[in-house]
Amino acid sequence: GEGSRHMMGTAWVLVAGLAVLAVTIVAIAHLALRGSDPAERERLLRALSTVFRALADVVRAWRDRR
Repeated sequence: GEGSRHMMGTAWVLVAGLAVLAVTIVAIAHLALRGSDPAERERLLRALSTVFRALADVVRAWRDRR
């Protein structure tokens, strides 16, 4: 019915959002790792791990909600 199609739409939005985010993160990581400053790299990797943890939480919450 109507509800399941809405869930499907939500899933696609989530997947598309995650894909865009992943590509952005990879691009940023690539640029940062090409840089020479180790402190800068360290800070970026820490930020990336935080982002990934947050993403995992969002996905888990979304999965549990169904």
